[in-house]
Amino acid sequence: MSEMNRTEPDARALEDAVAQVRELIAHLRKTTAEKALLEQVASEVASLNRKLAPADHAGPYMQAALFVPEGPRPERTTDVPAEYFRYSPIIGPGNPVAPPVEFHLEGEEMTALHVFDAPYNGPPTSVHGGVIALVFDELLGCLGAMRDVGGFTGTLTVVYRSLTPIGKPIRMRSWIDRQEGVKVFIKGTMHHEETLCAEAEGIFIRPKASILEDALSKGRS
Repeated sequence: MSEMNRTEPDARALEDAVAQVRELIAHLRKTTAEKALLEQVASEVASLNRKLAPADHAGPYMQAALFVPEGPRPERTTDVPAEYFRYSPIIGPGNPVAPPVEFHLEGEEMTALHVFDAPYNGPPTSVHGGVIALVFDELLGCLGAMRDVGGFTGTLTVVYRSLTPIGKPIRMRSWIDRQEGVKVFIKGTMHHEETLCAEAEGIFIRPKASILEDALSKGRS
């Protein structure tokens, strides 16, 4: 795709297409289909890939939008996490690898209730530990971003207290514990019913404005 064409895709159409791909991924993860049907699926998906490929944006990429914005970094205009990080691999409605977990900003906390499906399986019947860490990174980091004290992940410590079940509602929350200079300490938990599945603490480092501006300017070049 020519970089002269910097038009964002229609949001509704993209989200509908992404939702169908997520459903396809889930079906493929759980399928017992015969060879002929799988070959048909492969052929039809390959055809769609050939049609989509010429419209690829070559990058660089960001979570908030498809294109790095021109000019100064734009101000946040929403308190809805999925609107702010539309391409997040965890919550983004425009990203087919996102489950997507629906985050809600409630006062000074971020909350979510999500049922993980088979593509995110690790131990038998349970969510993969790496997926749990990935979700925690976003659950904690997104709260910092939405409270305008966000930064880059410095450390993320996850303690797995019990198995996190696949196919069951998992309740999540995060909160800001404290701030020390440029460091923001954010904690979070995941529960199934009354069982604590995992807990985490992240230290997020607020970067100098010049670092962000340098990254954005390289993206525009």
